[in-house]
Amino acid sequence: MSVPETGTLSVVLGRCIEAGTPLGPFEGMYFSGYTAVSDTGLLHAVEECPQLRKASGMRVVDFALDASSLARLCTNWSCRWAVPDDGRWPVFLDALDAVARLRPDDEETGEGRPGEAEISEAACLLSRGEYPQDEDDEAEWGRYEQARALRDDLLALWRDTQNRLIAAGEGLVACPWLRPWAEIKLAELAERAEQQRHRWAGICAPRALADGAAISTMSAPVLTPDIAFEVFGSEAPEVLGKVWRAWCARARWDGKPLVDAASAALGELHAALGRRRKGREEAEESLAKLTTDWAQRTRLAAVEQSAGHPWRLIAVRIPARGRAPHGGAVCEPLTLWELAVVAVYQVAVDWVRGTAALWVPQGIGDQLLAAESSMKAVDLIEGAENWAAPASVLLATWDPDGRSAVS
Repeated sequence: MSVPETGTLSVVLGRCIEAGTPLGPFEGMYFSGYTAVSDTGLLHAVEECPQLRKASGMRVVDFALDASSLARLCTNWSCRWAVPDDGRWPVFLDALDAVARLRPDDEETGEGRPGEAEISEAACLLSRGEYPQDEDDEAEWGRYEQARALRDDLLALWRDTQNRLIAAGEGLVACPWLRPWAEIKLAELAERAEQQRHRWAGICAPRALADGAAISTMSAPVLTPDIAFEVFGSEAPEVLGKVWRAWCARARWDGKPLVDAASAALGELHAALGRRRKGREEAEESLAKLTTDWAQRTRLAAVEQSAGHPWRLIAVRIPARGRAPHGGAVCEPLTLWELAVVAVYQVAVDWVRGTAALWVPQGIGDQLLAAESSMKAVDLIEGAENWAAPASVLLATWDPDGRSAVS
């Protein structure tokens, strides 16, 4: 699609719109083109089209866009038709492109696909931390590296499938006449997304998600005489605040066991220490005690938040990845914690609207509904008249854009 002049778009309709595509409001739109004198050949946008060279002659033809003429449109790149740039055509063509991308990839099939035993082994390893305890065990380092790579690959596959489903759903909302035609493709890729979700959920740690949700309830530490930060002098309270914030950020948003957050705090401590030698070992030992204490208190807070409390049915809007401003790299709006929560606790999903229902412990529900969450969320049961309905039915009653629910 290109823009030849103000007010029109130049589009290879024969490539953008496959035969059998419902045309909706574009049905019956008139075009002028060229065809062979036999009147049985293709319809061309320009008389210079290479496909017309073999014809004994050509003539101008006016035709209405319908199922019959659509099947005859030339697919040569030179056959570009001028269509009005009135806002409708770009939306229609974008929707068709998104639906075309619903075709499942073969990337996850074949001999290289990891098995359930491999996923379970990776989950077991990563539940202990991101790296092995024995720094000199090269074989163990290799196993941990493979486990992390497997986790990243499973997430990337699932997230890519999610994005294609979300884009297609947005297109089907904008062009609802396409939905019956696209439903089979949508259902096939949705099934693939569900398989990928289960596989990535198998490597996530639900306890770590509950712990991460409890971080927001924790109070910041204050400097006491037993914290050996004398090396920092008057800056000690500031350094303590920095290592605390680094620990909290990793613990809250990474979706990993709390032991991993200690490395983030240690990294912040080393940045503050710089090349200092005197007092370094004491500061490191003191921080190790602090992070151990913070982890213990966080686990207790997580228990108080959720144990013995009813679970909550939370609806979330799953945002797609986007491009950073000025043509930058792909920007992921969701944290690993948020993605893991969706993977582990999803009980219903509506890809046309990009929404999901999550059945979650109390603490995780509170965190999802908090202002700092990247996903728009609402409690589906609170205030619902038909509160006993299945999650999919309750999810259909909520539309994050304020429109009435799509049937």
